[in-house]
Amino acid sequence: MLPEGAQAVADPNEPVPMTMLGHVSSSYWSATLQRGIAMGFIIDGQNKMGDTVYYPLADGQVIEAEICSPIFLDPKGERQNV
Repeated sequence: MLPEGAQAVADPNEPVPMTMLGHVSSSYWSATLQRGIAMGFIIDGQNKMGDTVYYPLADGQVIEAEICSPIFLDPKGERQNV
């Protein structure tokens, strides 16, 4: 899972100080998806749907994430019509 406050960058190999694209504002475990999900802010995020960003962490680990719509589970609302 991405830690809250983690900073998004385009190139995890860029020398420090890296150019920050945004940050994670909330991060949770999804029991439905069986994986971590996070929401955050990305500069010009609406136009970057499908792009990959990277989150370098203090321990040296780099987490890769895809920018997607905040409505990623049942976007058509079909689950309510069972």
